[in-house]
Amino acid sequence: MSFPRLSILLILLAVGLTACTGSFAQNKHFNPAKSHHTETGFKNPPGSLERSFKPFRFIRFFVGRMTTDYDQSILPEGHIVPPAESRKQFAAAPKNARITWIGHASFLIGLNGINILTDPQFSERASPVSFFGPIRYAPPGMTIEELPKIDVILTSHNHYDSMDEDSLRALAKHSPGVRVLVPLGDGDLIREWGLQNVEELDWYDKVSVGDVNFQSTPTIHFSSRGLFDRDDSLWQGFTIAGEIGGQQKKIWFVGDTGLGPFFKQEVAKKIGPVDIALMPNGAFLPRDFMKPVHVSPEEAFELAKIMNVKTVIPMHWGTFPLGEDLPKEGKARFLAAPANGIKKVMMRIGETLDLNGL
Repeated sequence: MSFPRLSILLILLAVGLTACTGSFAQNKHFNPAKSHHTETGFKNPPGSLERSFKPFRFIRFFVGRMTTDYDQSILPEGHIVPPAESRKQFAAAPKNARITWIGHASFLIGLNGINILTDPQFSERASPVSFFGPIRYAPPGMTIEELPKIDVILTSHNHYDSMDEDSLRALAKHSPGVRVLVPLGDGDLIREWGLQNVEELDWYDKVSVGDVNFQSTPTIHFSSRGLFDRDDSLWQGFTIAGEIGGQQKKIWFVGDTGLGPFFKQEVAKKIGPVDIALMPNGAFLPRDFMKPVHVSPEEAFELAKIMNVKTVIPMHWGTFPLGEDLPKEGKARFLAAPANGIKKVMMRIGETLDLNGL
């Protein structure tokens, strides 16, 4: 390894190690009546697993993610839709009821005349720098230039694979005035990147855009982008409710999450049932420190059962090397996991589906 590359790795490692420690900032959104609020930031719901931190184990994992090279052989067969076929599918699907998987946690959803983009990530790397860090297995299924005008952007949390500066700056130019819904604490940064129509949400907050209704939903995760901002901002998912095929239906963009009793005790009662869940399915290994914040494929279906989900589409997999699990394993375990009658829909990067058929 060259000296410049080693130096960069050490800097990023320091960022990662420090991100595992607490924050010293004051939480301007602090509400003592809410159990997930603290004076310095936010915390997970009661009963959530604590993420144990073992420095040497983390170093080994971190170096592996930053330095291991991959090739196309790790991807499942047919994982990527050829560009010509992708464009054809997108044009053929109804504009008011279609979903396209761009990759990772990025979906383009057309619903009731509103174009919605989740966790926009179009960059080559999920990293604070453009020249080092986890690199894509596959290009985005659509480029920003190919997108229709976007009406709403949903951001689940501030990690680099979900809240990408270059992508959001480009979208500010592509779709001026786009409405951006973000967790508490992320609004100022998003505005710095050129997006001015920004609204910060706490768990269960509701927003309507046209005939589509959005609600922030709790997740079990964490936030950090730098050295001293651990849990300064919140983390969340979203429900997206609108008319599909003449019926009111609910899509749940789950966000990154671990599994905990809070979902059964509270979340299912407040937001269930769910018609379609965009469910995380990657970065679940190694379990010794991923379990508290990332469900395994099997846990994903436990969560889907708790939330009374009818159809599950996996996301957060097959795009970036963020865990020790590889794409073929993620797909195989998703398909093999007990589903309790829940429909499984495995999308390919660049694929567009008619929501009426889900």
